[in-house]
Amino acid sequence: LRRGERIILLGPNGAGKTTLLRIIAGLEPPSEGTVQLGSNVRLGYFAQEQELLDWESTPYELVRKTAPLNETEARTFLHYFLFAGDDVFVPVRSLSYGQRARLALGILVAQGCNLLLLDEPINHLDIPSRESFERALESYEGTILAVVHDRYFAKRFATGIWAIEEGNISRYVDLEDLSRVRAQRAQEGRNRQ
Repeated sequence: LRRGERIILLGPNGAGKTTLLRIIAGLEPPSEGTVQLGSNVRLGYFAQEQELLDWESTPYELVRKTAPLNETEARTFLHYFLFAGDDVFVPVRSLSYGQRARLALGILVAQGCNLLLLDEPINHLDIPSRESFERALESYEGTILAVVHDRYFAKRFATGIWAIEEGNISRYVDLEDLSRVRAQRAQEGRNRQ
């Protein structure tokens, strides 16, 4: 990954997408080889099941624990992630899935993460929640590696595509490049028969 890239990682279910993110994040050891991050990389991992959030805290409390912000700064920061008014004081356990997704992203940004690993961040989001999450993500200036199955999201956000194919990762410019290469491979396979 290069600084500022937004890469979408594609592959069939069970291909190892989540495992790869967890290995990069240091949550699982690699079966072989090593993982090396750049010296200035501050990694943040957005877990598919949001298990890294403290369910008893409020968004306000989590942001204040994460970053040295005063009350006004914390509320302003949360407003960027679409928490307005007293929403900042609602316990995490009472938030919708979409609100928790935005909060998890906000916490990673507040931590100063410049590389986000996002594991299916828009799964289970209704359309308004998804649009809110995408707006929050648009303002992020760092590097992203995301597992996403949604083609619209990939077209809108990706600067590149990584695809897990036959146990390897192949890099593509975009979804059209991926489709073109796969069609070309299929045609070559038919020609060999």
